[in-house]
Amino acid sequence: MRTTTGLALSPKETPQSVSVITKKQIDEQGISRMEDALRKTTGINVVADGGRYRYQSRGFYIDQIEEDGISSTVPGASTNMYQDAQSMSDLALYDHIEVVRGATGLTQANGAPGGTINATRKRPTAKTQIQAEASVDRFGTVRTMGDVSGSLNEAHTLRGRAVALLEKDNNFKDDVDGKKGLIYGILEADAGDNTKITFGLSHQKKHETLDPSGLLLSKTGQDLHLPRDTFLAAGWNKGKFDKTNVFGEVEHQFNDNWKLTGKLAYTHNKSHQELGTLASRQSTDSDYQARIGILSKYFGSSNLYDFSTNLTGKFHALGRSHDVFVTYSYSKEKGDMRNIDAKKDSTLVYDLRTFRPSDIAYPDWNNKSWDGISDTLFVTHMLSAGVRFNPLEQLHILAGGSYAKFKSHYVENATRANGSLYNEDTLTEQKHFTPYLGITFDVTPNQSLYASYTSIFKPSYGKKDKQGNQIKPKTGNNLEIGWKGAWYANRLNASVALFQIDEKNRPLNISKAQAQAEDPSATRGYSIPFGKVRSHGWEAEISGKLTDNWQLFAGYTFNTSKYKKTESASLPEGLNFSTHTPKHIFRLYTSYKLPVDSGKWQIAGGLESQSKTQSSRGIKQGGYTLWNANLQYRPSENATVSLIGSNLTNKRYYQNQANRNVLAGNYLGEPRNITLKFNYKF
Repeated sequence: MRTTTGLALSPKETPQSVSVITKKQIDEQGISRMEDALRKTTGINVVADGGRYRYQSRGFYIDQIEEDGISSTVPGASTNMYQDAQSMSDLALYDHIEVVRGATGLTQANGAPGGTINATRKRPTAKTQIQAEASVDRFGTVRTMGDVSGSLNEAHTLRGRAVALLEKDNNFKDDVDGKKGLIYGILEADAGDNTKITFGLSHQKKHETLDPSGLLLSKTGQDLHLPRDTFLAAGWNKGKFDKTNVFGEVEHQFNDNWKLTGKLAYTHNKSHQELGTLASRQSTDSDYQARIGILSKYFGSSNLYDFSTNLTGKFHALGRSHDVFVTYSYSKEKGDMRNIDAKKDSTLVYDLRTFRPSDIAYPDWNNKSWDGISDTLFVTHMLSAGVRFNPLEQLHILAGGSYAKFKSHYVENATRANGSLYNEDTLTEQKHFTPYLGITFDVTPNQSLYASYTSIFKPSYGKKDKQGNQIKPKTGNNLEIGWKGAWYANRLNASVALFQIDEKNRPLNISKAQAQAEDPSATRGYSIPFGKVRSHGWEAEISGKLTDNWQLFAGYTFNTSKYKKTESASLPEGLNFSTHTPKHIFRLYTSYKLPVDSGKWQIAGGLESQSKTQSSRGIKQGGYTLWNANLQYRPSENATVSLIGSNLTNKRYYQNQANRNVLAGNYLGEPRNITLKFNYKF
């Protein structure tokens, strides 16, 4: 895997915490969405945010998600709005998912401390394989998928693969449904003995009912115990997302030691979103009363252009072979969005116990309180290089660094209800060098100790000092030490890691009123690069085959974080920095093929457990454990029937969310669900 460095290293050789969510895990547990896959891996905090999902590791957001090493900015990250046109592809497209926890200074221009997620696409196979899959769950979600792969000529020099998916989605909440279609095709050709050319494309259309606010709580922050199927939004809510991706790759092997890879990718996203929700109260309203909080429409598009080239090789010195790499990457992400807010009738009061989504009338979008057009631009250049020295047979030193040049430009022009104009033009341009050092020592052929260091770099978007100049970026250090083991030809892997992350130069925002108290002539607020936070803890993971019939995955994370400097009256030194990150996270999944009936039966079980959390607004969620299980039967060599159960005890809980409050951000987790799945391989 190259997600951590520019070299293809095994998990045991990588001097950082990595996890791989395999195709087998995805298939056996009936996972089709990225958020569900990441809920079942080590240390990832899945955050329900504005009707979408964001991901955190070690208390920090993961702002970049990659497809085959090509990254894009997550909606809601930095200056990228939550209503961005991007959408995540269905997992039917991918072979496996790689997760790196902690900063990846050699592969990400925006070296944020949270980590990196890389979804690896399915590739053609030389041998013909055809499979069909269908499933239906308790709530009525129906899903069908076909996957065909194989050689297209007798010499096996031209190979192809195609995947098609149709899904009709029904949610446990009333009036929430959707549909999705995906097609994916990829060709792989050998151009001679040393060169491989790959070309592929995918197109996904997704329609869904959006829920940007969730449920309301009582005025004192208590659960109102509304029915789980409650949907406090308009029946006309919708989100339409189209995503087209075209990519190409050339790989040339100069000899046994040197290889050059070049990648090009283009992604076009288009969306249309209409939102109406109950997310407001007045002081005279009771706990069970609410008013319209959102009447908004968004429609926009985005285009992402990516190029990367990677040269890897070996050289001999001091009687040993050493590895070297050089990588250059370029990314340009350009988006536009129009946002219209309709005027709301604040006199309308709804009873949450009797509310129906049809009670919110479709608005007159010509009767506006806001009409804005925004444009976003992200451009990054990154050059990285490194050498993996092997001075001893057991000792490996990976030293390198990356130089990144970053540009972000956000422009918004809008008209308010009274006819006044709003204008924003924020340009951020910064450069940074990120060093990286990793050391691995092989204690035995199966076990190693490691330590790694890299720095953190994250631009402080649009933050200006007193003089109107861009403030320093957020920087810091990522330190990690650990142990790794691999047995049975890497079929079983285990690791233990201790980590510490320090992030400094966090913007301390001074309001206009505070600035005028200092200087009566001040016309605006400003920011100071002052804040500092620390996150530390430890992780342990084991995954793979214990025997030919028994597979196990288990991952535990202990994480605490705190402010090292006071950032405001409500954020004093010593306070927990990320209260919505559980201190304890434990995930488990194990499967066993029964030694009866020729091994046709397999049983499996697992759990997802976390300790208590609290939002920045003081809304608490107690610790909870979700129990899952599945039963698999193979009536023939080619057919598999699975019964998959999740949240078997029907636990009622709210999903993690940083800013949960009494009016919004309260999303119930899915109740008990049962899925029947059929798979046939021809």
